[in-house]
Formats: sequence, C-alpha cells, structure tokens
Amino acid sequence: MDAPEREKSKEAMAQVNAIFALEGFEPTTEDAVIDAAIVDGRVSIPQLIAEMSGYVREHKTMDGFVASRSWASNADC
Repeated sequence: MDAPEREKSKEAMAQVNAIFALEGFEPTTEDAVIDAAIVDGRVSIPQLIAEMSGYVREHKTMDGFVASRSWASNADC
C-alpha cells in the first residue's frame, strides 16, 4: 500500500470508528491492532477475512484471534 492509499485507509477507518461511536460502540485494542496491521501492509483484507473465518470456524469465538496472528506479533493485547 503506497502513502496515499495508506492515508485514505486511515481516514476511512477513523470515519468508521466515528460512526460506530455515535451508536455507542468503541473500538477494542484488537480492532486497533488489526487496523494498524492493514495500514502497515502486514496483512491484507482478503487474508484477514480468510484467517478470521477459519479461526472462528475452528474455535467458535474471536477470543485469542489477534494474539494468535504472526502479523500482530508486535501487538500488546
């Protein structure tokens, strides 16, 4: 992802979070880690969807998903 795409993605993510906040939803630490990994190019959205779908099918929960990802290894969540 080049610099202009990165900025567009950051702005879009900020807008999504603002819209969700209006409805009373706040992003979690895990959400922030995922957003950062996408913007940094450590994971693509199609890769994220595939990994997340597989994880939920296997574990029946999202708990532990981010902690189990190598692309989130720098995360503190």
